[in-house]
Amino acid sequence: MRRGLTVNTSKSEVIHFNSRSCSSLPTFMYGDVVLPEKEQCKYLGTLVDKHINLKVHEKHTVRPYMASQQRIKEFAHEHDLKNRPHALIWLSKVYGIPAGMYACQVWGTEYLREGSEFKSHLQKRQLCSLRRFLGVKSTATNWPVLRECGQEPLQFYWFRATVKFFNNMLNSNSKTLCQVLKADLHLADMDESCWSAHVSKSFNGMRNEEVFKRKLLSASKIPMQDFLGDLRYRQQKVWREADALSPREVNRKAVTYHHWCGVPLNQTGRTPFCIPSYLFKDLDKGVMRNVSRFRLRAHCLKVESCKWLGGSNICDKCGCAEVQDEKHVLFYCNCCELCELRRKYKDLFIDLFKPLHTFAQLPNTDFVPFLASFHVVTNLEVNAFLNQDSYRFSKSLSQLVSIFDAG
Repeated sequence: MRRGLTVNTSKSEVIHFNSRSCSSLPTFMYGDVVLPEKEQCKYLGTLVDKHINLKVHEKHTVRPYMASQQRIKEFAHEHDLKNRPHALIWLSKVYGIPAGMYACQVWGTEYLREGSEFKSHLQKRQLCSLRRFLGVKSTATNWPVLRECGQEPLQFYWFRATVKFFNNMLNSNSKTLCQVLKADLHLADMDESCWSAHVSKSFNGMRNEEVFKRKLLSASKIPMQDFLGDLRYRQQKVWREADALSPREVNRKAVTYHHWCGVPLNQTGRTPFCIPSYLFKDLDKGVMRNVSRFRLRAHCLKVESCKWLGGSNICDKCGCAEVQDEKHVLFYCNCCELCELRRKYKDLFIDLFKPLHTFAQLPNTDFVPFLASFHVVTNLEVNAFLNQDSYRFSKSLSQLVSIFDAG
């Protein structure tokens, strides 16, 4: 023992790595003090167990993340931001996400693969927070919720940190660290559980996956801008698949959201999503919540409620015999309540309705508050209608949702 070193036995513990319950383990003593045995330990702030199970630290990281969410909640209460979802979303991004980043370059590699975006405990907690900001129930699906909030999966931030970590290790002045990295890269072909193998497989599904894998395994720097563009492009695959599907032929929330509700994507796929304009407005909490519910299909329309109440998805408020979905109740349903609502907010509908009525050579009336089944409203027109930057539109949509909440 080095001269002058003092061991604090009250804070000293022993962990037997890779031991089993049936293992015959010695009792470690320092002087006359028996050192207690532990199943887990902290090293440089990272929690590991005796089997080097990195999931242990991922679960441990949930605590600081939830603590950050609590501080955001307190800050919002102090500054009267509870009804400002855009502010809560921004705080969650710049303050909450960093709280779930510590050591993610080590323990997060399991969640970097395509299809693993929503498997981690932290990602599930983030989605719960975003749903709470929007005021929607847990059945609101993951990808639409992230897009509505202008957020990206935590996988994006973890993968970016991992690639930065790799690039920095290549320039490290620590010979030991460079040797460890070199040894791990050699293990990649033989052991799928090593760090390099995890990261290499995580490039699957990217446009330049072979280039990134080759650079990783040859210990060459990975170009960050190209990598981030490819990562975003891979994570937006769900929306490219939705492009080829029709909301009325495929009853999937992501497809409906993409065509009818989502703010249009940047064509390059290199920039994050935009937050819809209604989230920035000074609206009543109930109005804001109803708009979010409608956009994320967390409402009481038959197309959604029949899944958990049973029965038919056909509209029971009119005799059109059509599916009671968002498009139907916005434009086609001719029940008295919705017709009256459209008359009340005539200025929102008239530009869309008038050309269709003129083309159909209907009688010259001031305003017909519904469309007939032969009138065609395209997906782009529905999307433009639902993304109007208008206080009155948000209020009208909230009242529409309330009509169906009442039954």
